[in-house]
Amino acid sequence: MRITITNHEFSAIQKILVQNDASLYNRFNEEFKKSILSCTPKKMKATNKANIAKRKKSRNAITNAVNILRFEDKKITVYSVAKTAEISYNTAKQYKDFILAQ
Repeated sequence: MRITITNHEFSAIQKILVQNDASLYNRFNEEFKKSILSCTPKKMKATNKANIAKRKKSRNAITNAVNILRFEDKKITVYSVAKTAEISYNTAKQYKDFILAQ
């Protein structure tokens, strides 16, 4: 499991661990170092490329769903588009303005 914390929260956790459990403190720091080292430019570029492809795929699915709903003369809502496009409601909700503009 991953969580996002601020630098202040990280420092506070370190202080608590160093006072109570040195082995857990060392493990915590090792995991932090691993997470920093794993963020390479190559991985970041690959992740960005994958995200762009996923957004493009979702947008195409939404466009097709809107066209299908329009052809079938059905009401175009975020829910109906999500159902027709077979994508999650949350994904469709991100494109709400795009859907309503159609």
